[in-house]
Amino acid sequence: MKSFLAVSGASAPAAGVLAQLTGAPVVTRTPGGWFALGGPDPADRVDADAFTVRLGKAARTRTADVATEALGTLLRDGAKVAGPALAELVPPFAAAHSDGAGAPVVAATDWLGFRQLFWWQGAGVAAISTSALALRALAGADQDRSALAVQSLAGWQIGLRTVFEGVHKVPAGCLVALENGRVTLHRYVEESLAVDGAPPSVEDAAIEQAALMTAFHEAYLRDHPRSVLQLTGGQDSRVLQAAIRADLRVGLPALTLDVHGGTDSRFAARLAGMTGMDLRIHWMDDGPAVTPGAAFDLAVRAARELDCMASPLALAPLLRAEAELEQGHRLSGLGGETCRGFYYFGQPSGAVTGPGLIEKLATWRLYANEAVSPEALAPQFAASARSLALELITESFEGYPSEWLAATDHFYLYQRMQRWSGAHGSVAAANRHFINPMFDRRFVQLAHAVRPEEKRNGLLTGRLITLLDPALAAVPLDSGLIPDRMGKPGLAARTAGYRVTARKAARKIRQRLRGQGRPQLGATEMAGLVVAHWRAEPLVTAPLRDTGLVRGSWLDDVLAGRATPSPATVAFLVNLLVIADR
Repeated sequence: MKSFLAVSGASAPAAGVLAQLTGAPVVTRTPGGWFALGGPDPADRVDADAFTVRLGKAARTRTADVATEALGTLLRDGAKVAGPALAELVPPFAAAHSDGAGAPVVAATDWLGFRQLFWWQGAGVAAISTSALALRALAGADQDRSALAVQSLAGWQIGLRTVFEGVHKVPAGCLVALENGRVTLHRYVEESLAVDGAPPSVEDAAIEQAALMTAFHEAYLRDHPRSVLQLTGGQDSRVLQAAIRADLRVGLPALTLDVHGGTDSRFAARLAGMTGMDLRIHWMDDGPAVTPGAAFDLAVRAARELDCMASPLALAPLLRAEAELEQGHRLSGLGGETCRGFYYFGQPSGAVTGPGLIEKLATWRLYANEAVSPEALAPQFAASARSLALELITESFEGYPSEWLAATDHFYLYQRMQRWSGAHGSVAAANRHFINPMFDRRFVQLAHAVRPEEKRNGLLTGRLITLLDPALAAVPLDSGLIPDRMGKPGLAARTAGYRVTARKAARKIRQRLRGQGRPQLGATEMAGLVVAHWRAEPLVTAPLRDTGLVRGSWLDDVLAGRATPSPATVAFLVNLLVIADR
């Protein structure tokens, strides 16, 4: 299903709720409430008021697809579900089940919480959905100013908040049961990624990870031989390509999204030529020109699909591109961040987590790319945003390891990956078999188990790629680093790693000093078109003045052409417009 909403304790949909769901939802009334299913998948099972539905195309373990019937059997057990079996499903994954005739509705997200599900509890009425916007409409919820404070700085959400008061995200590794007007959450797997025994060495972890990746790709390409590999010049993409057996690469489709003169297409062409893969480059800057009005409509659509909790300007160009691409099986490189610990740079080894380190991480990393220009915000909101955001970010570190670098591993996995990448990944998961092999839970456990000081400078990732394919490990990455050299401990590898991370740090400093973030692919052009539409149709922006979050005089300057907002600022304003549209 593309969209799902189940309600207990209310007899009929409220006006406007169904409009927030995609896929032409069909409503079915039950003895205790109702549910709506939109965009059915052939694998779904719906019989009167009983159903088992996938809330995303994929349902896959490391070795095989999981049948809808098996998912129904698992979820039927509710709080007694076989947790290890659910934890084996590779993100993104979510599903919902009900036996009908007054039985509870049970829905589950994957162990990482990557596939976004949301819940709301009212007085005698409760609901779960793939759409936070639908739950907002159902509940009549107000905007959550603390959540919007975080988003005005980081560009995404922290913890389990949404931008709507009382609407919450289902936590990672949890299922939710809906019955008799009540929502109940049940954890089926702990967030802890601890492994038994002593921490593995880099070599031992890389050997096991290589075996996991090889086994995954062998099985996946056996079952889906025409899968497409998304090929870039980055590390995660290289891991996936190297994990595919050489004879299986020949003729295997590969896809790269880029603009003319970009880096990814150049690296992808070289790598495809080496391995015999059938590369298709989709040029994001080709095709007919987009009008300002069409760009604005696309941005609004993207904001709705993201539930206003990530950048619609990052998603909008991808929605346009994907409309021209086959939506089949896609192997994607995500999940390798904790293998390479790129966020360790400038962080002290052996330090204990504390307020100063958290504030430094927020200021220098989390706010670097997607912070809204302060002059765009109402003075009172801008003045309180940093303290509100820092309070929520600090709160998110509770329960993480006390050792600082290990705590950042958890933060980037369970916060940035779950809430930022997951928001975008949930859109992809509803449209195609979008699978991330490096989200295999054991693979991530091994990455976390290696001591952070041993992962610095890409040592684990470099060793992993070298074990998988020495020839591909000898080809430089888009960063200029060579995996084979990264995987060899020593002064030369450390020096090269320091050189690259120093360049990145210098860029972060320049961004901070200039107040300019680094926009995602296509976001700058999309922002310019959206602003052009606002200037041609200024009444479109009128709801922004009623939010209490935007400085009216600054908006006047933008509409008059005296100020040009950054892409991050435009993205935030588009989200606010969708939030304001009830």
